[in-house]
Amino acid sequence: MYNSQEKNVDLVREYLPSYNTIRFQDQPEPNLAVQQNFVNVISKQTADLATKPGIKVHNLRYGGSDDRQLVDVYYKDEATSEPSSLIVYVHGGYWQMLDKSHSGSMVGPLVDRGYRVAVMDYNNCPQVTLPQLLEQFTSFLLWIFDYAERTQTTAISFAGHSAGAHLLAQLLHMPDLITEERRRKVQVVFFICGVYDLRELWELDAVNPNNIFGLDAESVIQVSPMLWPWYADGSSWSSLRSHVISAENESVTFTEQSRVFANYLKEAGFEATFKVFHRYDHFDIIEETANDNSPITKYILEALQDTSPEKESSPKESCPC
Repeated sequence: MYNSQEKNVDLVREYLPSYNTIRFQDQPEPNLAVQQNFVNVISKQTADLATKPGIKVHNLRYGGSDDRQLVDVYYKDEATSEPSSLIVYVHGGYWQMLDKSHSGSMVGPLVDRGYRVAVMDYNNCPQVTLPQLLEQFTSFLLWIFDYAERTQTTAISFAGHSAGAHLLAQLLHMPDLITEERRRKVQVVFFICGVYDLRELWELDAVNPNNIFGLDAESVIQVSPMLWPWYADGSSWSSLRSHVISAENESVTFTEQSRVFANYLKEAGFEATFKVFHRYDHFDIIEETANDNSPITKYILEALQDTSPEKESSPKESCPC
């Protein structure tokens, strides 16, 4: 949603998800408490992977030589030589915070079920501008397809949270660079609590201090997926199902951007669903992906299982947009 005509909207609260939590209301500043809790929880979840029996990790580099173009690939110890499905996770942090040490929340439940999980890192602003980051992300996507072929990956799925969901939209916007054979390997994409129209937020100093994103009124359009000329090529992604997800305790703007983005994908010919998860906010929706029995984990696992060959012929229900 773009609020250009709404003069009374508090845009800082609309674009800072921490202000929309209903947790930590007993704290002097709930918005700060929910952010600190998020960092503490996801950092511990990621660190715990190093001591979890049966999980191994490959530390790889997809670009550069002395920066954060890195990826960790987690897998079951006994499955190193077996072809498997790959799931790629892209962390959030408003393109300026967090890294792969905060990004392993969903790894455990997925690896336990035989998936490989690639947790990517990337250069934060202001080390790069946002347009430069999108270019680097495109290079990562090409690298991950190369990696998938080298490791005989049977299928690839992607999940991105917040700013990571924004970056992940680039996957569907570069048809000339991804061959039809590679597209057929992409099964599911989860866009979780993303932001897809940046025209308002780039002018907010609370989000983009001193314009560390390196944007102006023209370039912001080029980095806003909801303003891209979406080509009606969804049919060329015949195996792909997109799940655009929001949380109940998000701002109206964040939830509405997800709903509209799901519709944009549908209009471009992609199979896309939109779902709002009750009770969750922008942060615990990721924290709880480490829990096998949480609603978000069950949803992710079911969506991944629905792409298995034995279920391909079954009719599927989609959430209304």
